[in-house]
Amino acid sequence: MTLNPKKGWIGAEDPLWYKDALIYQLHVKAFGDSSRDGYGDFLGLIQRLDYLQELGVDTLWLMPFYPSPLRDDGYDISDYQNVHPDYGTLNDFRAFVRAAHARGLKIVTELVINHTSDQHPWFQAARRAPPGSRERAFYIWNDNDQKFPETRIIFTDTETSNWAWDPVAQQYYWHRFFSHQPDLNHNNPEVVKAVIKVMRFWLDLGVDGVRLDAIPYLCVREGTFNENLPETHAVIKRMRAVVDTHYRSRMFLAEANQWPEDVRDYFGEGDECHMAYNFPLMPRMYMAVAQEDRHPIVDILEQTPSIPDNCQWAIFLRNHDELTLEMVTDRERDYMYRTYAADPRMRVNVGIRRRLAPLMDNDPAKIKLMNSLLFSLPGTPIIYYGDEIGMGDNIYLGDRNGVRTPMQWSPDRNAGFSHADPQRLYLPPIMDPIYGYEAVNVEAQQREPSSLLNWTRRLLAVRRSCQAFGRGLLEVLRPGNRKILAYTRTYADDIILCVANLSRSAQPVELDLKLYKGLVPVEMMGQTSFPPIGELPYLLTLSRHGFYWFRLTRSAPPVWHEDTMPGMELRVMVLFQGWKSFFVDQVDPSRRAMAESLHKQMVEHVLPAFLPTQRWFAGKGGRIERVEFEKYAIWTDRSGEWLLAKARVWLAGRDEPQDYGLPLALAWEDDGDEKLRPLWPYALARVRVRAKTGLLCGAFADERFCQTLIKMIARGERVPLGQGWLKFSVTRAFAELAGDAPELLPAKRLSLDSSNTTIAIGDRLLMKGYRRLQTGISPELEMGRFLTEIAFPNIAPLAGALEYEDGAGECITLVLLQGFITNQGDAWSGTLDYLKRF
Repeated sequence: MTLNPKKGWIGAEDPLWYKDALIYQLHVKAFGDSSRDGYGDFLGLIQRLDYLQELGVDTLWLMPFYPSPLRDDGYDISDYQNVHPDYGTLNDFRAFVRAAHARGLKIVTELVINHTSDQHPWFQAARRAPPGSRERAFYIWNDNDQKFPETRIIFTDTETSNWAWDPVAQQYYWHRFFSHQPDLNHNNPEVVKAVIKVMRFWLDLGVDGVRLDAIPYLCVREGTFNENLPETHAVIKRMRAVVDTHYRSRMFLAEANQWPEDVRDYFGEGDECHMAYNFPLMPRMYMAVAQEDRHPIVDILEQTPSIPDNCQWAIFLRNHDELTLEMVTDRERDYMYRTYAADPRMRVNVGIRRRLAPLMDNDPAKIKLMNSLLFSLPGTPIIYYGDEIGMGDNIYLGDRNGVRTPMQWSPDRNAGFSHADPQRLYLPPIMDPIYGYEAVNVEAQQREPSSLLNWTRRLLAVRRSCQAFGRGLLEVLRPGNRKILAYTRTYADDIILCVANLSRSAQPVELDLKLYKGLVPVEMMGQTSFPPIGELPYLLTLSRHGFYWFRLTRSAPPVWHEDTMPGMELRVMVLFQGWKSFFVDQVDPSRRAMAESLHKQMVEHVLPAFLPTQRWFAGKGGRIERVEFEKYAIWTDRSGEWLLAKARVWLAGRDEPQDYGLPLALAWEDDGDEKLRPLWPYALARVRVRAKTGLLCGAFADERFCQTLIKMIARGERVPLGQGWLKFSVTRAFAELAGDAPELLPAKRLSLDSSNTTIAIGDRLLMKGYRRLQTGISPELEMGRFLTEIAFPNIAPLAGALEYEDGAGECITLVLLQGFITNQGDAWSGTLDYLKRF
């Protein structure tokens, strides 16, 4: 098929844009009054587009703005191809389209084709034309009101029949909604042709999508309930075919307030509507929060069928209609009325006419929780104007007008919406002390960083950053705590974990995430890294009505995180002659082959597996090609015995090797689990000496090793070791810094390892173990010694150091000992956290 040129379309665009869209619903009359007549208009709306762009939405859904008697807030249309005079002109609408598109905002308008106003010229012509005429056939007529008895009445609190008597036509006409809204006869091809002409009129003006109002009721047939008929789907397919042939990247949004299995049909095979509302999900979000139980949400998600890949659900918390309770059971409806609409004035039709903030008792945590569900559950979210600032409602206004009051821009007269006399406003703004415009308005919340408006902006920015929310697959997790709703959204390489606490009290939860073992959850609102996922259930605690959005990544865990005990797959190394087992020239001649085998095991398996797990290893991004294990010697003291060694590492693609200091210690199972467990993160291998078993680990994790270093530095010892010397040096500041018996102070390894290892010696000294070894004078040691000797006050004073001097007189700094500075973290982490805020 050859496509005609695409009207109103500029440039290349993703035809599935609506899957990632953030839709903002507004009424033109409620947003900005430029003419001072008390009604919002298109020129006033243009003045507010910068606000909408800054909010972070990208699609505007406009409620009907067509000429109308306004008996149903514009859904009773009297002219499909014009603008109501109160809202401006067609030229104003064209200017609005240009201004919105210039800001990257798309436009969705209403295509109300189920019915017209009884003032529409089509109906006026039909009632005056004779029965059987072309004009009369635009609507559905009958001589009595007994036809289609199986069809339910939708507005049960205002209508008693789906038929209304017309004295001019002397017949009854069919209507599914108000009696002043006669239904068009979509069984008539001429009607469908006329409706398509109307649709093309607005698409040609640049509209990006149309909301198909009340489409389950388009066609009728005797002997049926007159909902979801095959003839109705045929009409929609015909309309869609016109759009696909003549336009590009346009969208149909179906308003089909039906059960999920019936709504599924309105997607067809991807050839009917692009989107449809998920009406059954919305009330169950409120039920879940009220009941503090995830079951209502999980249950309806499981009942929701899959849809074609090019289709999408639309989800919402509130809109201009009542919080509809048609798609719940009778028991659920009674529960919702008791919980959210105890006052009968809060009810209308089969629903609740209240806004989000009053429904949530104006509780910021509950409002944010509901928004977190709106923006993370499957579908494209829709925000109702004013909900981003927590606007209230007025249940004393008639019909649904209580949730259609003017937007509250400022504490000025008329809420900054209009300069007209207050009596002229189409509706009075909210003026009560809690939700009134003097307390709740855009101007005030823009100036308050922690306001609901600014929080919503941040949430929308996070939502826009990840397509998994709009396009990802959903998998519900089932933790034992039913007050917690947890699910993943997966798309391409993105994995998002969402966890929500539906309870009014803090809750813990253990999540089975072993499928994602090794990934690091990064909280998306603050970009905070959490500990990596392991084999065990992942423990989280959530504040009352709190939530998390995590992106599961392969980034580094938080700097303070201590790795948990590694698995028992560590290799076993048999030390047949203690530390001497590593020295081929020191073991019995008969066991030299065993020593060579042990050395080979160390360089080919143990070290290549151990080094990349340590934060101080600088070669994480490369592949280890070769490792050499060079032994300085065995260092023996009355406190213990350690192996001082050096690992030389060759990385793929790098000519020069890297040298690392590797002091090693042995810990034995006989010492007990309390002493052994903290050593596991630093363990290279398990060891066995005959029947005695234990761990080979880094010596800086051994408190006795650190205390012995302190003792030797205090004495300024010079100890022969291998082909050289261990040089322990002390400064004049040592005695004051260390106090009495410093070798008895507890040693605690800190979590701020980077290229070195850091140990706190009580609260008096800080030991820095150098890992990347460099031959020659250490600038940090020399400058620290000099500045300490002259008593410079703005440094951590140097207490002492350990150097290794080889036979040629070359020195390598191994350990630095400084005064401990009381702190709340390290400068590197503080700097990173500061930069993240920008």
